[in-house]
Amino acid sequence: MPEKIFNNLFVTFKRSGERDFEVLFVSNSFFQLFNEGSNVYRPDFFSRVFPTVQRPVLETIFDCLGRAEVLEIPLFLPDNTFVWVKIEGFTVAQAANSYLINAIIIPYRPAQIQSSWIVLPASKRIRTDRSNPSGFFPENLEDFCTHLYEKYRFSDPPTLKQLCKGELEGQVLDLDVLKLHSGTLENGYRLLALKKQPRRPDFPNLLEDKPNYLSHSFLDILYFEYLREDKEMIWNGAITELLGFEEERFKHFSLWDWLELVHPDDYNQVYELFFTQSYELDSYTIDYRVKNKTGDYLHLKNDLRVFYDIPSKKTVLVGILRNASEIDRAKQNLLAHEGIIQSLSEKEFIQQTLQNVSEISSMFSGKPLFDEIALLLGRKLGCTYCIIANCDPVSRLLDPISVTHSHKLVSSSSKIWKAFLNNQLPKPQDQQNFLWLTYPEYPELQDSPLLKNKGICSLIRLDLQDNEKAIIGSLCFLHRTPLQNPAFYQELLRILGDWIGKELHRFRFETILQEKNFMHDAILNGTAYAIFAVNHHLEITLINNKTLPIFNLEKKEQLLETVLVQQGSTHRLREVITRFSRSKRSTAYFLLPIGPDDYKELKISFTRVRYGKKNRVSYVVFVDDITDRTLSEKRLIASEQLYRSIAENFPGGTVDVLDKSFRYIFTDGEEYRLAGKDPKTLIGTSHLDQYTGENLEKTRSNLTKILTGHRVSYEIEANQQRFLNHGVPLMNDSGSIDRILLVKQNTTNAKKLETEREKLIKDLKSHNEELLRFAYIVSHNLRAPIVNISLLIDLFNEEDPKDPENKEIMENLKISTNLLDATLQDLIEVVSIKKQKIPKVELIDFKLLLNNVEKSLFNQLRESGIQIHRDFSELEEMNYVYAHLENFLMNFMTNAVKYRHPDRLPEVWIRTYTEKNYCILRFEDNGIGLDLKRYGDRIFGLYQRFHNHVEGKGLGLYLVREQIRANDGKIEIESELGKGTVFKVYLRNLILDKNQRSQTARKPSPR
Repeated sequence: MPEKIFNNLFVTFKRSGERDFEVLFVSNSFFQLFNEGSNVYRPDFFSRVFPTVQRPVLETIFDCLGRAEVLEIPLFLPDNTFVWVKIEGFTVAQAANSYLINAIIIPYRPAQIQSSWIVLPASKRIRTDRSNPSGFFPENLEDFCTHLYEKYRFSDPPTLKQLCKGELEGQVLDLDVLKLHSGTLENGYRLLALKKQPRRPDFPNLLEDKPNYLSHSFLDILYFEYLREDKEMIWNGAITELLGFEEERFKHFSLWDWLELVHPDDYNQVYELFFTQSYELDSYTIDYRVKNKTGDYLHLKNDLRVFYDIPSKKTVLVGILRNASEIDRAKQNLLAHEGIIQSLSEKEFIQQTLQNVSEISSMFSGKPLFDEIALLLGRKLGCTYCIIANCDPVSRLLDPISVTHSHKLVSSSSKIWKAFLNNQLPKPQDQQNFLWLTYPEYPELQDSPLLKNKGICSLIRLDLQDNEKAIIGSLCFLHRTPLQNPAFYQELLRILGDWIGKELHRFRFETILQEKNFMHDAILNGTAYAIFAVNHHLEITLINNKTLPIFNLEKKEQLLETVLVQQGSTHRLREVITRFSRSKRSTAYFLLPIGPDDYKELKISFTRVRYGKKNRVSYVVFVDDITDRTLSEKRLIASEQLYRSIAENFPGGTVDVLDKSFRYIFTDGEEYRLAGKDPKTLIGTSHLDQYTGENLEKTRSNLTKILTGHRVSYEIEANQQRFLNHGVPLMNDSGSIDRILLVKQNTTNAKKLETEREKLIKDLKSHNEELLRFAYIVSHNLRAPIVNISLLIDLFNEEDPKDPENKEIMENLKISTNLLDATLQDLIEVVSIKKQKIPKVELIDFKLLLNNVEKSLFNQLRESGIQIHRDFSELEEMNYVYAHLENFLMNFMTNAVKYRHPDRLPEVWIRTYTEKNYCILRFEDNGIGLDLKRYGDRIFGLYQRFHNHVEGKGLGLYLVREQIRANDGKIEIESELGKGTVFKVYLRNLILDKNQRSQTARKPSPR
C-alpha cells in the first residue's frame, strides 16, 4: 500500500519590501520529515525541498497565492523520493508594504498519472514518487530503463536507449494500456509519468483511487478494466506470475476469452456478474476457479467495483484478482480439524480486523477516520447499521459521529439517530460496558419504535470509557437477523473499544484545541492594538501582527531596542518594561520619533503573568497608537464651539464629527434632547455600532466614500424613524482627509406626509375610475329591467283584465321586477362597502373560521367531494373583521367547487403566515384556472364573468377586493389554464375594539 507520510503541512511567512522573506511558523510535521532543526525556518530550505519551482521559491508561492491560484508541485524528501503536493492559502496586506502569507501544503495525486519519477538528466539521478502503486524505487536512470524493458517488453528499443542516456526531450513510450511521457520542470528537472491512453474513457482506476487495496508488490495481483459498452477489456499486472501466460497474449484478451478459462461449475456466476442488466451495489466480491497455462485450476478471489460516467452513459468494471488457492487449502485443512476451527478462525478474524484498523489509522484522522472505521466494521461484521458516537462531556448526551447503513455512509447529523442513542438505546447493566440483545430472547428490543420500524433483531452496544471508567462514547451495531456467539463479539470489541476510545479522546482534545487556537489567534490579531509578551529574561515569546507596523519596524529583533521619548528624556523599550516590572504603575504615555520634528503618541499598558512551579513571571505589553485620536481631540477643541452652535440651531437632527475609524469625536443636536439621551456617552464609540443589516452596510459604504473625498447623501431607517444624512470630508493642514462631518435630519414626518399624499392621490384616482365604472354599470344594468317593465305595462290590456295574455305579462313583469331588485341589492352592498363604516374587529381563530365556513357550505362540499388541506402553524389567529374573512373564504371555496376540473377530484390548500407587515391568507385550488393574459385586468371587476357553464353574477371577487382595500390590504392572483388558481390576500393585523382588548384570548363564536 502506498504510504501516506503526512496529512497537511502549514507555513506562515512574511514578505517585506520587494524580495525580503522571513519564515514565522512551520508545523511540527516539517521537523518529523526533515531532521534539520531550525534550518526549516530559512528561505533556502524551501528552495532545496521545492527545487523544481522557479526561484526564489517563497516569491513564487507569494505570487501564486496572491492571484488566488493553487500551486501543484513535487516535494523532495530526504530518502531520494518525493510526493506530489498542492499549495493553497492566502495573503494578508499589512502596513509598510508588507504581507503575511499563510500556506497549506496538501498531498494529492495528479489526474491520470499512475506512477511518476523525476530525473536530473545531467547526473541521471532519479527520484521516485512515494505513492507509486508498483513500489519500484530505481537507483538511477539505467535501473529504471531496465525495469521498463522487463516489465512491459515494448517494441521500441531505440527510444528506450535514448531515454537511458538521459535524452528525455519530447520522448513518449507506448506501453499499450499506458504511455510514458517526458515533461519539463523548472531548473533543468524532467518528469517521467506513466499515464493512461487518451483513447480510453476517463473512468476512475482502482489502482489509483483505492491504493490501500493493493500490496507493495505490484506483481502480486492481476487487475483488469472492462469497458462494458465498448466490449473492451484491458489487462495489467501479474499475468505471467499468476497464470503463466505471456503478457503479449493478454493485449487483446476479451471477456469471452476469459470466460473460456473459468471452471464450468463457476461459469454461470461469473457470466451473470458481467452481463447483468443493472448493478445494485458499487462493489462485488466472488471466488471462482480459472485454468492457467499448464491446465491446472487456480482458486482466484475477484474484487469488482462498478463506475458510471453519466454524460457518456458508459459503465466500467474494475477488477482485482488474487490467488486464493492457499486460503482455500487452509480452509480445507481447518475442516479436517473441526474441533479448533471456531477459535482459530475467530483469532485470525480479530487479527485481520485489527490490522485493517491500524492501516486506516495511518491514513486518516478526525471524522474521516471514524467514517472509515465504521465502514470497515460494518463490512467485516456484516451488520445492517454501525454507529460510532461521542459523549458530550457537559450534557453527557451521545452525539453520532459516523453512521453506516449496508456498508454505506449516511448522515450522522440526523436528529433521528441522536434521539435514538439518548432515548431508545438500551443501556448495559451491572456497570458493564458491553450489551448483547437478540430478539425474541430479549423482547425489549421491540420497545424502541426505531428498531421495530427498521426490523432490527440484534443489537450490540459497547460503551467507550476513559481511564477513570467515565463514558466518552459508544459503539453500536444493529442487524436485521439474529447474531450468534456473543463472546466472540465481546472479545473483538473489547480490543477495538480500547483503541477507538483513545482515538475518540484524541479527536475531542484536538477539536477543543483547534477551537482554542482559533480563538487565541482571533483575539491576538483581531485587535487594533500592538500586543507582545516577554519572559523573565526579556526575550520576546509572543507578538501579534500589529506590533511591528505600529513601531515602524521590519524585524522583531529590533523591537526592544526601540527609542521612546517621555518628558524630553529618551528610553529604550527594554528599559521601559524593566521599570514597569519594578513599579506598581501599569500605564504610561510615550512619544515615538518617526522623523524630524514628527512623533507618534503611544499609550503603553503593562501586565504580569505568573506561571510554572517556580512562579516565574512573563510580561504582556499592550501598545495603542493614539496619535490620530490626540490630534483630533486638539482640533476638536478649536472647532467644537462651531459644531455645537450649528447643532443647537439645527431642527430635528444631529451634527456628528467622526475620525477615520468612524468613532465619534463630537456629536450634538436636538434629536438627542427629544430622545432624552446624553450625546457625550457616544464620544469615542463607533458610529457604526448603532446600525445592523442593510443600514450598517449602507452607512459603512457611504462613510468610506467620504474618506476618498466624495460628498454623499443617503437615507437610513432606525427605531421606526427615517433620517436623511449628508456627509462631507474635513481636511487637515496638510490637505489630507482626517475627519468626517455628518449632518443627520429626521425626515419621518415629512416621509409620512409624502406617503399619505401619494396614497391619497392613488385612492382618488382609483375612486374616480370606480365611480365611472359604477355609473356605467348602474345605467346599463338598471336600464334593461326598467325598459322591460315599461313595455310590459304598455302591453297590459286594461279594458279586459281577464285577458289570458295579461297573465303571461304579469309573470314577465314579476321576473323583471325581481331582476331589478337583485341588481339594486348588489349595488346597495357595493355602496355599503364604499361608505367606509367602521366594522367590528375581533381576534379570529383560523381553524374555527374554516370550520364555520365548511358547515355553511356542507352540502356543496360533500357533493363535490372536495379535499381541504389546511396549514395554520405559522399564523393561527389575527385581529380582523370576522364577516370579511368569512366572505373571503366563502367566495374562494364556492369558486373552487363551481370551477373544478372535470377530470380530477377537487382539492384546495389553505395556508396562513406572516410576511413583513402583512398577515397572508393563501388559497390554492386545482380547478380549470384562468387565462390571466386575456382576462387579468378584469378579474376583480364588477359583473365580470369568464366561464358560462355555471351560474354566477361576477360580483363575488369584486366585493372581496373592495373589503380587502377598505382595511389597507391587497389581493394577488396566480392562475394557469387547466392547472388551477392561487389567491394571496395581504391583510393588516387590525387594532382590537376597546371591549375586545381585555379578551384577546377569546375565540369568535361559531356562526
